[in-house]
Amino acid sequence: MQDLRDIRGLEEIPDISFYLFVIMIAFGLLVLGGMLIMIVRHFKGKKEDLTAKEVRKRLENIDFSNAKDAAYKITKYARYLAKEERSQKIFEALEKKLERYKFTPNPPPFDEETIGQYNLFLEVIDG
Repeated sequence: MQDLRDIRGLEEIPDISFYLFVIMIAFGLLVLGGMLIMIVRHFKGKKEDLTAKEVRKRLENIDFSNAKDAAYKITKYARYLAKEERSQKIFEALEKKLERYKFTPNPPPFDEETIGQYNLFLEVIDG
């Protein structure tokens, strides 16, 4: 009877609590990061709500001394007002003329042809 051993020794139970803890922290950081991105997009994504009158006024008050800045502003604001087919065609032609002022490091001052096209666009949107 001495040879019978019916009680076995202690068996080790695997402990995965550390892995669960790491997974919970990673999930929490993921959720927190997603919320942070949503908040940043919410505040960053605010665009100006401009009326046509305000855009027209900004277009009329553009300073032509800095040709590069003026070209970018004209493109930005004229896009709001080019709604009809004729004004869109004139805007496209104007935009092509403005490209040489936008994409050069030190652009020359506006030439008379570009200023004439700009004034024609202002007259057409007044229409």
